[in-house]
Amino acid sequence: MWNTIINICRLLVGSLFIVSGLIKANDALGFMYKLEEYFEPGALNLSGLTEWALPLAVFICVGEILLGVAMVIGALPRLTATLTGVIMAFFTWLTWYTANCDPFGTKMITDALGAVVEIDNQCVLACGCFGNAIPLTPYESFIKDVVLSVLTVPILLGAFTDRIGLNDKRTGMFMISGSLVLIYLFGELMLDWNFPVLFAAISYAVAEGLKTRISSEHKEWIMAAGVTVVCVAFQVHTLNHLPLKDYRAYAVGESIIENRKSAEELGLQGPVFATEYTFRNVNTGADTVVLSSDWLKIYNEPWFKSTYETVSFDGKEVKVSDGYEPRILDFQIIDHLGDDRADEFLNYDGNVLLYVSKDLENANTQNQAEMNALANAAGEAGWLNVGLTNAPWEENRAFQEAHDVTYGMFTCDQTELKIVVRSNPGIVWLKDGVVQQKWAWRDVPSWEDLGQQ
Repeated sequence: MWNTIINICRLLVGSLFIVSGLIKANDALGFMYKLEEYFEPGALNLSGLTEWALPLAVFICVGEILLGVAMVIGALPRLTATLTGVIMAFFTWLTWYTANCDPFGTKMITDALGAVVEIDNQCVLACGCFGNAIPLTPYESFIKDVVLSVLTVPILLGAFTDRIGLNDKRTGMFMISGSLVLIYLFGELMLDWNFPVLFAAISYAVAEGLKTRISSEHKEWIMAAGVTVVCVAFQVHTLNHLPLKDYRAYAVGESIIENRKSAEELGLQGPVFATEYTFRNVNTGADTVVLSSDWLKIYNEPWFKSTYETVSFDGKEVKVSDGYEPRILDFQIIDHLGDDRADEFLNYDGNVLLYVSKDLENANTQNQAEMNALANAAGEAGWLNVGLTNAPWEENRAFQEAHDVTYGMFTCDQTELKIVVRSNPGIVWLKDGVVQQKWAWRDVPSWEDLGQQ
């Protein structure tokens, strides 16, 4: 009975670790951006780690998958259980900290000059546990981590009482088959993506293949190395190209026009906000906070006028109730005159190619000639070519002259450009405001291929 409980916990935690790690590895740049949010001074105040955000993101992704595979097959049980316990303890604390962050509060930090200063809290609104695939609030993430931490306890006890070891044939069939079923169901029902079960199957096959062919005392470490190669190969591919599965509002098939519309335009109920007003009891001197939505109901009441005096109408704004919010908030195409031409270009009657650079100064220009050739051919065929960068007009103009760019270049919010395409630069093909295809700079299509689609 006790062994059955341990194996079920191994199955659940290990499978979830594989899926969670794979989703983040699929979009490691997105996970890197999330880590950078946590490193901000107003969050965890770990600014020194910002330059290491990408290596840390890759390490966490690969490590999470590796721990999941090791847990299911029973490799290095004490090390695997210990690392899993430490990780769960840390992330449970982190999600608790995030869930209890006051977005209107402040904190004291020591700045670069050694002075103690007060700054606003920078609360992370989503943990990034499952990337953009399953957006969880900090509180939901905290509950998830509490459950996983509870499931980790039997695994720790089993590992340190020698109840866990490399699976025998019967246990191995149960554990691996059960894990593949769970991962398939998770991918089918939650992710709309079946690749995770294929990836898990390959990882298990590599581990089991090495297990049966190697008799060295370091067998489990060699198995771990084999699975690491699989993880790193996948990670290198997604970093050099684009995520295999895109869950963002600019994914292929998404309408940027629709995703920018407000709740009112869509005929939906939007979130309701109110302002905190402060009033003072003239008898006791105590301050009372009243929401603007409630104040409208009581401000003419005689008891209120005779008891309270106004202190401030400039309180913080709070959300009273949830509702639909646009998936895209800050997509603008600003020209040299400061005008936003996003609606004009998105509603263009034809095909549009967006050449996107989230950081023009550090954009890779290795294939710029191919991008220019594509733009010229597309322009002759009546397609609209638009460059989007984070830079002001003067820098865009200088880049055009330096690299013989013939298409117009416009300014857009850098954070939004990071979401549009995970490549610097990258290309997005739109038709009627709907994303048709996206490419990283390494994969610039030829006009011969694109024009036939």
